[in-house]
Amino acid sequence: METPKKTYSKQGGRPKVGIGRIRKYVVSTRLSPERKLRFSALCREAGQPPAEVLRQLIDRGTVRARITREQLDFMAQLKGVARNLNQLTRLANVKGLAAVRARHAAIVTAIEKLLKQICDGR
Repeated sequence: METPKKTYSKQGGRPKVGIGRIRKYVVSTRLSPERKLRFSALCREAGQPPAEVLRQLIDRGTVRARITREQLDFMAQLKGVARNLNQLTRLANVKGLAAVRARHAAIVTAIEKLLKQICDGR
């Protein structure tokens, strides 16, 4: 008696891309030298390839630049300050608010300054 062979479906691999997400149309255009320079500058400022810049312009009308090393440094500082603020809040709950009020205000102003620097960079 012969046993039937099992049929295996495809396993693993990358899942299929949905119909709405397939990029199958190519758009080419001619630009004047001035516009080409402006477009190249826009790509350079955003830190993204030209195709991605065009997609963002079509979708949103604006291009958002990638996060720079300077902004990452500001965010790291902000995390450290937030940790310090959390410790001070815990201390305020234990010892009373008057003991840490001055340090608390200084940290809040530092947080506001860092947030302003991060937002201005965006």
